[in-house]
Amino acid sequence: MQLFFFGFTLWLGAYLIARASQNRSVQFTGWGLLAYALALGIYILTAQFFFILLLIPALLWIGAALHLLPEEDPRRNIYIRTWAVTAIPLAILTQVNAWFSAIVVLCLLISAGMVTRLAFRSQYKNTYTLLAVIALFVALSSGLLILPLNWIPLNWGFNLLGFDLIILGILITTLDAFAEGEAIRAHLVRSLISNLYYAGALLLIGSLFNSPASLLLALLTFGILTQTFSNSIQKGLDSLTLPARLNDQRAALRQTADALPLLSPLEPDSANEEQFTRLTRRALSHLGDLPKLATSPLVNLPAVQGTNPLDRAHSLKSLLIQSIQKLKPQTGEAFGTSDAWRYYNAVYFPYVLGLKPYTRRTDLASLDESARATLEWFQTSVPERTLHNWQNTAARLIAEDIRK
Repeated sequence: MQLFFFGFTLWLGAYLIARASQNRSVQFTGWGLLAYALALGIYILTAQFFFILLLIPALLWIGAALHLLPEEDPRRNIYIRTWAVTAIPLAILTQVNAWFSAIVVLCLLISAGMVTRLAFRSQYKNTYTLLAVIALFVALSSGLLILPLNWIPLNWGFNLLGFDLIILGILITTLDAFAEGEAIRAHLVRSLISNLYYAGALLLIGSLFNSPASLLLALLTFGILTQTFSNSIQKGLDSLTLPARLNDQRAALRQTADALPLLSPLEPDSANEEQFTRLTRRALSHLGDLPKLATSPLVNLPAVQGTNPLDRAHSLKSLLIQSIQKLKPQTGEAFGTSDAWRYYNAVYFPYVLGLKPYTRRTDLASLDESARATLEWFQTSVPERTLHNWQNTAARLIAEDIRK
């Protein structure tokens, strides 16, 4: 049973990381699953319990829950910064006195309550409600493991937490797929089956030769990680052996082929105004990522042309850029800061030019004069929440335009 939970949580955690999602909730949940798998793997091999490793999934899930809060919520950034500042000191304090872990359990319970509140105002009410229930069970099973109570055997605690984390990971994946306009089931099942065949075959071969538990665990880990991150491994091999241009072309084709099972059957004509605007917002955020753009239901718009997924992604990108250009005031200037420019600036510079206004790693030397002026304007005059609101309004205007 422990080997099953190890393999399943390792696969699911790796799958969430390999999704390369922009959603921090997905990233933190994935790393939490990997931390649990590491703790369980060490326990299987040594029968030793490393308290700090089991604390990591709990702390990461608190961060994941906070990132579920709507971006327009003014308290969101305060909560996230508080969590980021206190997580490591709290983990250190629990090593001094295990009863400090009660604070972690309390925060987990608060997170479950916060997700419950989100269920009442989200369009994914059923998913959030189930997520709140599972979050409550994660808090309880974590408490049974990290609090010095010894109410249940350690084996039972490991299995309970593993089961809860697996359900939590699947729900977070489903929620992220809904938000991205993707169909996740086929892609998730395909990844699971391929891992079962590949990692299972390695495990079977090892067991035929009466290999020790350490080797079986190593084979299982190797099989799952190499299969789940196969695209990244192939990209690395291509970069070592192929010219850069050919490498980029192969990477785009490979990523598009892998992403095609995520293409939602939803027809844009059947989507209501809110759904269509949300799909447009997501497509704009993936304007520089053709494989991601190829999975958008907007590729089924009548105005999108092409005989293959990459052609249709290119066509959708052109359509969106044309619509963005319609937001630009016809003044003959390359850049302006008046109210008439705000929606154009909010989507053109971040999405078309790839400008990241609030990062400190921007290469100013590579930017032209208007891009540098825009960057300075964003950083000095436009709060991040305001930019987000402008982008939402711009997405609604663009959605109305491309749906005509």
